[in-house]
Amino acid sequence: MKRPILLRVLIALFLTGALLTAAPVWAHQPFFEEMDIPPDQPWRIADPSISTAIYATLESPQDVDVFAFDGRAGQEVYVFIVIPQIPGQEDFAPTMALIGPGLPKGGEALPSAVPIAGEEGTEVIPPPAGVPSTFFEPFTRTSYWERQERTFTLPADGLYRAVVWHPEGRVGRYVFTVGRAERLGGDPAFVAKLRRYWTPVGTPPPEPPIGMVLLWTVLGFFSGSLPFSVWVGRLVARADVRRYGDGNPGAANAWRAGGWKAGVPALLLDYLKGSVPVALARFGAGIDGWGLVPVALAPVLGHAFSPFLRFRGGKAIATTFGVWSGLTLWVGPTVMGLALTLAIALNRTDAWSAVFGVFVLGVYLLLAGALGPLLAIWAANLALVLWKHRRDLRTPPRLRFL
Repeated sequence: MKRPILLRVLIALFLTGALLTAAPVWAHQPFFEEMDIPPDQPWRIADPSISTAIYATLESPQDVDVFAFDGRAGQEVYVFIVIPQIPGQEDFAPTMALIGPGLPKGGEALPSAVPIAGEEGTEVIPPPAGVPSTFFEPFTRTSYWERQERTFTLPADGLYRAVVWHPEGRVGRYVFTVGRAERLGGDPAFVAKLRRYWTPVGTPPPEPPIGMVLLWTVLGFFSGSLPFSVWVGRLVARADVRRYGDGNPGAANAWRAGGWKAGVPALLLDYLKGSVPVALARFGAGIDGWGLVPVALAPVLGHAFSPFLRFRGGKAIATTFGVWSGLTLWVGPTVMGLALTLAIALNRTDAWSAVFGVFVLGVYLLLAGALGPLLAIWAANLALVLWKHRRDLRTPPRLRFL
């Protein structure tokens, strides 16, 4: 494959993923409390001006959660607590306090587990009285009761801590939000974890019915098996794309056969046939956890072993981008796109660049603390990419500067 064509394909692939998935669907970077965040091990917030939401839980009557950030004198910091509308939480209203240098001394008592240094003061923010207002988050289709909301002007430079507890020892789930500036980011497995979070404390979440998982697995495989690149090549270029390049029925050879007029539609359709069924299964049907593994792998397998092509399919890179868009929205495509761009800039062997992109995604998932189902999907996806590129991988990587 000629290098200019390859670069166009990869750039178009990256931009397609970015444009279709980078639109902000939350006004904050969401994270989950995976482990307890006690006073001696607070959750460190890197920048309190960037809108960050921690989906946390008071798991016991003695539980106290602490969030810490560095602030400077005169800086405005916005904090907000909302309560997920989970059955049994209608009256759940934890108390919040800000601790830091320059704040007033004395005031209401804090939990005994929270130490106060000599230069620190406190400002306690109890939940407002009366019936709380509510809001609905349309993308995740979740509703919340609004509790404390405050903007502080920090009086001094130093470390500040936000403390959340319930004076009566009640347990429940809450969302602590700090900052207003919207930035893309957060937990790449946010949606997968949200359903498990959206249950009463101590209640195991329901598993998706086997029949539902099988249905979406079949639909995903059928969607992935549609040979759009072959069809677009015939329609636009009046040619069989399998007679070009390496004979692969994918977007790169559609580009060879018909230029961008065939390459771009083929690329977009191969991307969508992975992203659409996975996103519908997750966000529409609510499938997550281990039930999501066969659903997410089905479009990639369908593309790689299409029954429309006598089970000879493409190498599944564009469809892989689509699947990870359905799983992680903008995160997966962006990580793989940046890794591919770096690999292409340094390496002349296309197959190794493709594998590098998927491999880097796995490293990112491990560092981000992704759960077992996402890691299983990634491992199987990587194995499939290795298998489809096995012949090309016999050629070792060739660095451009050698």
